[in-house]
Amino acid sequence: MKKGQAIEETYNKIKDMMYYNELAPGQKLIYQELARRLNVSITPITQALSRLKDSNLVRYIPNRGYFVREITEEEVNELYDARAALETWLVPAVIRNLNSQNVREIKKSFRQYSAESENHRLLIIKDAQFHLKIAELSNNKTICRLLTGIFEEICIKYRPEYMGFERIGQAVQEHREILNALKKRDADAAIAAMIDHNQRGREHVLLSLRRNRSINFSKDFSAPEVRKG
Repeated sequence: MKKGQAIEETYNKIKDMMYYNELAPGQKLIYQELARRLNVSITPITQALSRLKDSNLVRYIPNRGYFVREITEEEVNELYDARAALETWLVPAVIRNLNSQNVREIKKSFRQYSAESENHRLLIIKDAQFHLKIAELSNNKTICRLLTGIFEEICIKYRPEYMGFERIGQAVQEHREILNALKKRDADAAIAAMIDHNQRGREHVLLSLRRNRSINFSKDFSAPEVRKG
């Protein structure tokens, strides 16, 4: 295998491992362990990690190594702003291209999300697939590529255990409202439903980050002092 091809494949495999939470947010990435799991040498691993750093999916700490990035509140707001702008922009084109076949495809994606309730990582992935299936109907490959990158960042950098169960039912209803508006070819209603869904999702992610930070702070603050001597 050529060097460039090996690096590309290693990059994609490591990204998939992060996407499916085999490598969790905050986890240190060990060269030797990754090389063993992917059956490659250290060289493509180091090159792939460097590319993942440039993609803002991992971070490098001098003298400590590479770590899967964890999402920050600033990133949440930026990613959800970009997502809302791109998704709503595509709605008129999506509606123009709607037919009975692709409506069935969106319904199938909706049902797959609705049927999942236990695995929060899969819920996040299926949420992304639902939105990307809609975006694909616009036939705007550039915007779809940008949206794919946005959903990848959210999925990889957000800890699935932070998602609250109450959000699952809410998201199902919000997806249903988006789907119904598209079926009626009501662009204004579809855009409004997408904006509402985006904002509610953003608020849930931000709240879960703040809640977890507060819990960790309380644990640190209440930890008993270790006396020396």
